[in-house]
Amino acid sequence: MRTTRILTLLAFLLMAGVVFISCGIQPDEKKLADQFMAFSDEQASFEPIKSVVKDKRIVILGEAGHADGRTFEIKPELIEYLNADNEYDVILEGMGFLDGAVLQGVLPPLCIDSNYLDVANAWYGLWSQTKEASSLVEAMRSGKVRYWGMDCQPSLSDYFLIPYLLASSPSVSSVLGGNAFDSLMAIQDRMIGMDTTLTHKELDYFDLKMNQARKALEEETDLEKKAILDMAIDNSLAFSGQVRLGFTEWDAQNEGINIRDRQMAENVEWYLNHFPERKVIIWTANFHGAKQINQIDYGKEPDPDLYNKYVLLGEHLEKAFPRQVYSLAFTSGGGSEGYFYANDSTAIVPDSTSVEFQLGQRGMEYGFCDLSQRKDWADMVFNSTILGYDCKPGKWARAFDGIFYMKENHKAHFVQD
Repeated sequence: MRTTRILTLLAFLLMAGVVFISCGIQPDEKKLADQFMAFSDEQASFEPIKSVVKDKRIVILGEAGHADGRTFEIKPELIEYLNADNEYDVILEGMGFLDGAVLQGVLPPLCIDSNYLDVANAWYGLWSQTKEASSLVEAMRSGKVRYWGMDCQPSLSDYFLIPYLLASSPSVSSVLGGNAFDSLMAIQDRMIGMDTTLTHKELDYFDLKMNQARKALEEETDLEKKAILDMAIDNSLAFSGQVRLGFTEWDAQNEGINIRDRQMAENVEWYLNHFPERKVIIWTANFHGAKQINQIDYGKEPDPDLYNKYVLLGEHLEKAFPRQVYSLAFTSGGGSEGYFYANDSTAIVPDSTSVEFQLGQRGMEYGFCDLSQRKDWADMVFNSTILGYDCKPGKWARAFDGIFYMKENHKAHFVQD
């Protein structure tokens, strides 16, 4: 009987020890969450962010999704704070390269319809038509913030590119004028409309004429104008490459992402080389801002290793400007997201294994963590919802330099509501 009681006691002590030990082991998500600086309002976090980006020439501000209204409010506030000494220009996803040149007065508007000559028309409506981003739109519109476009996706300039090339440089009239003009405009309209009946022969013709126009521009004596128009043609060819791949097949869609991100990076690189005294803040998504997206596990069918196939904007820029890029990811611990033009919204509910869940347990309203100075975190694998609120494991410190956390996001609202 005594032996039985001793064995029972030993078993209990052993079990208690296991429980005690396991309770003392913290998941990496909690360890990371404990390192976040907590703030009761978002602007209190801006000075720590400014201190870590002050020596960077490129600051990337991301967003978990393109319908994150609260993020759209905070990013303009942060841009204003960082740009207090007017040392930054803003480079925008969703605005074309030529748009920036015309709207900033570097090139004349020429044939572009005056109704389009406004940043709210040239910048994609997901942002420019939201109440939350309206302060940035007004700052750009009034000239308080200099800006440029980096996108090769359809934008204001795409609708006017061919007539603009004709009006801007007589040397290209023999290439793009006459019978060629109507054919090119028809092909371009179908490209912008994602017409799946476009043939490779038609796209070959478009590419040929654009390359011939580039050759004709060699006669241009205004070197700045020539340089910008050369890049505008590059962007049209990049978009043609996306259309050529198609937008329906999985592999084609994803190769199209690589084409777009490479071109966006080349646009930013051109801008920084053309204006060597300037620094830039880039408005984009967390996804495009990732420096090494291949360090994150996509983990879904039909291609669990999908992220290994991408080289995105942030990675291209880090290679072109080593140690000069700071990529800040934004994420949320609750609330909702939704497009301003839709009636519904989606609740944000962090997975219980995510760092966002652990941040919620801390109860903070806002938080910031600088990952860039912690070399020991480079190989830490933790779960996060940084990419579209979909919980994924990865070495996030290799993909991003910092994380901005807000307790709750909210749906974006139409600027006129």
